[in-house]
Amino acid sequence: MMNQVAFRGMDLEAIDRRLYELKYEELTARRILNLKTDIPAGAETYAYDVMTRSGVAKILANNADDVPFVDVDTRREFQRIYSIVAGFAYTVQEQRAAQMTGQTIDSTKAGVARRAVAEKENRLAWIGDPDFNIPGLINATGIQTTNVPPRADGTSTKWKDKTGEEIVEDVRIVRSLVSVLPGHMTAPLALALPPNQFEILNSRYNEYDSRTVLQVIQSYNWFRSIDRAPELRGAGTGGTDSMLIFDASSEVMELLLPMDMMRHDPEWEFPKWKFVVEERCGGVVIRYPMAIARGDGI
Repeated sequence: MMNQVAFRGMDLEAIDRRLYELKYEELTARRILNLKTDIPAGAETYAYDVMTRSGVAKILANNADDVPFVDVDTRREFQRIYSIVAGFAYTVQEQRAAQMTGQTIDSTKAGVARRAVAEKENRLAWIGDPDFNIPGLINATGIQTTNVPPRADGTSTKWKDKTGEEIVEDVRIVRSLVSVLPGHMTAPLALALPPNQFEILNSRYNEYDSRTVLQVIQSYNWFRSIDRAPELRGAGTGGTDSMLIFDASSEVMELLLPMDMMRHDPEWEFPKWKFVVEERCGGVVIRYPMAIARGDGI
């Protein structure tokens, strides 16, 4: 233990400041989805019901007794919960150099570890992980998918080739797949877009209207939030870019987070101290997949 250099309190504080620093651009799923945190960190699975509704109402004639009954079909689903981990290390020489100058140790490594965990959490939420049977918002069984129509001349479906009016119409079409569902006409929907298409929304709507495409969409009050999600790049059929419109209320979906990111105590193994960052996450629980609509080809 002669070569072991103890970590100073000021060094650990610097690491933790960087580790737990909020970086909202790294946590797009958290900005949109409700978190389900009332699960023990030691839980291995989470059970929930996926619901489909059957039956419709009717007008009842005088003296008739044929009342239609509605029902809710449910199936029990089990979602696994896993640890997301990332590690970093500091050598004794890095510690000596910091102590020699009276500075705290460089906490950049902690920031890199935080970002790695955040990126994996986002990927689980949006895309899932087929190796561990975790579904994502983009590809969960039962979501609605459609191809956006081509521009007026029929040559391209991509937003970079479309007018502001055509882009807004694409959004309206995909949104309607969710808004026509019972109980979702006024639901607080979310719109997520790849970075390039999100930037296209900042272009002018048309030569007669100085508003941006984004401002026009916002004027309709269709969405409670409009966010960029890099995971939607190439997520559609044939590797095309996609938009995603969904009801992000807790009744429809939640992000399983039994244990938020935490730093374990450092472990010494010559010639370095090793740090492990862990989070317990189960991806997104989707109780009503029909409330998610994906538009491909944008």
